[in-house]
Amino acid sequence: MAVLPAFKDGVTVLREHPVILLAGLLFALVGQVTSAGEVVDSWIVSALGVVVAFLIGPFFLGGLIGMALEALEGSKPTLGLFVESGTRFYVSLLGATVLLTGLFFVLVFVGTLVGVVSVFAGFAATGAESGAAGLLGVGIGLLVFLGVFLVAFVAFLFLQFFNTAIVVDGERAIDSFSRSVSLVRANLRSVIGYSLLWIAVWTVAFAPIIGLELVLVEPGLADGVQFDRTVAQAVTIGLAVLVTGIGYAYLYAVHTSYYTRLGSADGGADGARSANA
Repeated sequence: MAVLPAFKDGVTVLREHPVILLAGLLFALVGQVTSAGEVVDSWIVSALGVVVAFLIGPFFLGGLIGMALEALEGSKPTLGLFVESGTRFYVSLLGATVLLTGLFFVLVFVGTLVGVVSVFAGFAATGAESGAAGLLGVGIGLLVFLGVFLVAFVAFLFLQFFNTAIVVDGERAIDSFSRSVSLVRANLRSVIGYSLLWIAVWTVAFAPIIGLELVLVEPGLADGVQFDRTVAQAVTIGLAVLVTGIGYAYLYAVHTSYYTRLGSADGGADGARSANA
């Protein structure tokens, strides 16, 4: 069973190599560029932030996974390795990220289109004035939503190891998806358990941040207490960077450990090693 040992490896890696925490915080800081538009109240800044985070994110992800791999192999990761690994695998990671984003966009778009058409078809079939039409429309909408969510989750489940396949095994963008699918098919029950636990850890970590943001930023939720909106947003962004940075460092160390454990058990591809090649 590789799931629990991988999560333990994440703790060990961060305890023995805290420099990985710094890499995680840098990654999180880049991700929070998208929040700058909220602070200055500009959708243009928000849009530019999304583009910047999307383009730079693969570099930080490659560097973070490279450092985690180096630590798991018993060597000492450095920020120099972070830059080297991020640079080496940037093109493949960016290409794979673009493809994956496009896939999920198509899934959501098609699902939404099917949902809207199905709801209108339901109204047309039962009569717009009928109370049953409203119930049918809601029911169809929920079913379509659940269907899209299920398809998206399955896609995530089978493709989630594309990033480690690129950094650990030196796969190209397209091949990284094939490698991920192959690994998941060979270890499906284990991967399902791992994925649910991975998501649960993220959810538990972020729940307090979301709650704090609602209290500080949304008017009326904290009765009798007044907060300066800009200060409140700055506080929540700072806390989000801290929590996200620790989460990135820990969970991608876990992700790398789990991938290498499955790859070893599965007789995975030799590939190129990110740090030593």
